[in-house]
Amino acid sequence: MDNSKKEGGIVQLVVVLGLITFICALLLGVINGVTADKITQNGIETRNAAMAEIIPDADFEDLDTALSAEDVAAAGVTLPAGRTAAQIDGVYKATKDGEEIGYCVQVEPKGFGGNLTMIVGINADGTVAGAKVTSHAETPGLGAKSQADPNWITQFAGQTADGQLKVAKDGGTINAITGATITSRAVTDGVNTAAAYVATLG
Repeated sequence: MDNSKKEGGIVQLVVVLGLITFICALLLGVINGVTADKITQNGIETRNAAMAEIIPDADFEDLDTALSAEDVAAAGVTLPAGRTAAQIDGVYKATKDGEEIGYCVQVEPKGFGGNLTMIVGINADGTVAGAKVTSHAETPGLGAKSQADPNWITQFAGQTADGQLKVAKDGGTINAITGATITSRAVTDGVNTAAAYVATLG
């Protein structure tokens, strides 16, 4: 075979593959641009629905607060020995008829499979209004029960919001999900972080 023809074929192949790669990258960019806003909007709607469920009939004011786990600790938040404060993604003051009735805090504690996203409600009387896991990467059938089993997480409601809750295995009062102690501790860390941070706002 003529070497010039062989080289020409290789160049043509490289050009075609380059064009295909460029078109695929362009399409991925367009799809990402189209879906990013929708994903963000879905996250906002999920958060708002969770807050409305935890502290019903309230108006929420975004305090425009986002803190890394390190910043949360630096703000004076202390958890039980050996536990780590969660990242805070947002703090929302709840009012009803113009009166402050509590706060909802969006937190991201570290679970078994990655970060969980949670909304934690703290009442003005110093008790936990409730908590809800809105997304996670936990093991199906085990840690995933933190979101899938609505009865498990109800045990946080009414607890003292002192930031010192612990699972029973650690000497506390929170019953862990069977086979998912790490996830249970993570959810407890999220509730504790929210409670302890709200206490600093007083």
